[in-house]
Amino acid sequence: MSFKNLAVLIIVLSSFGLRPLFAQDSASSTDKSNTSDEIGYKTFEVEAKDLDVADLSMEVFLKDEFPIISDRDIDKTLESRDIKRTLKEVTNSEGAIDTVLNYVVRYDIKENFLAESPEIIWELNIPEYRSHLYQVYKNDTLFIDTWNNVVGTSRNKTYTGHFEAYKIRNWPSWKDPDKDKAHVPATPPGPKNPLGLFVVHYDENSLRYFHGTNKNHLIYSDKRDLSHGCVRNDNDNIEKMKQFIIKKVIKSDDLSSWLNSKRSLVYNLKEEDRFPVTIYYKTFDINKDDNGFYIEFYRDIYNYSNPANINTRLNDPSLIVLSTRDNILTEFKQEYNQGITIAQFDDLLSNHLSNPEYYQKYYFEDLYKLISNN
Repeated sequence: MSFKNLAVLIIVLSSFGLRPLFAQDSASSTDKSNTSDEIGYKTFEVEAKDLDVADLSMEVFLKDEFPIISDRDIDKTLESRDIKRTLKEVTNSEGAIDTVLNYVVRYDIKENFLAESPEIIWELNIPEYRSHLYQVYKNDTLFIDTWNNVVGTSRNKTYTGHFEAYKIRNWPSWKDPDKDKAHVPATPPGPKNPLGLFVVHYDENSLRYFHGTNKNHLIYSDKRDLSHGCVRNDNDNIEKMKQFIIKKVIKSDDLSSWLNSKRSLVYNLKEEDRFPVTIYYKTFDINKDDNGFYIEFYRDIYNYSNPANINTRLNDPSLIVLSTRDNILTEFKQEYNQGITIAQFDDLLSNHLSNPEYYQKYYFEDLYKLISNN
């Protein structure tokens, strides 16, 4: 876009003097490295008295436009700053003219974060204890962020399946589902409630949903199969999702009154506002992050290696993938085809990864060195 279109795009977006400038060509990929190869950027300009104020205004703007944006993407946006120092005349309290140093800072924002009605997918891998957020944008699927979670115990499992977010609750009460505790009164809404302050329902056939917690520290423990089957989230993350759903997802009704509300509220999403949720059970992953391709293994927490433990009435068996040789080699062929041959990788599985450390990333670059040294 040429600068002659600049006047059309310059609009004041906040009290910080934030305004968009022009779009640039760039790009993105679907892996978790979140590199940009195809998604374009829009440049925004901030005028401020110092750089900290400029950065703060941009961070506030990003979180308002796309509340589930990751800290990583906020940092990358701030690092894109192009700084211009100017002198500005201002009238002081005595009516005299002072000349002060002023900053005009430009930031490049990935255009998918500025979508009016962003489409997202929320995926949870049960034994990984983590969920992954994706955005569908221009026929591409973009990785947004990964969140830690607590999932159900082996007695009260979290079920696999393809679902939709269909209902939300604000400041919920909680009733213990244990039949032996039916006489115990419900826990009232508030920070001490086991559901936290917000709930996203996705499974209409069971009492399973995403929610906050009154024990946030457990979200970062090593062993996280601890719940009655629901999926607990860090309270900051579930608040981000609340902001996102209310500001960006629900277009059929105005729920802005929910944003700072401490009232118990329930809302059923209209069909057009629902978004997909996928819960799967996979005990390994071949993927890529900023450090390169890797394989990671997860504990078979529900002992699904024994098919008798899989309840096919409550689970979608096609979403249960175990760390068998065939499954790993099939994914290796699909995800990675450079540096290591299939035969070499098969040998690595047998001789170096037969008893792997769980929840540890084995980078292919390091695995390749094992081959080279033999």
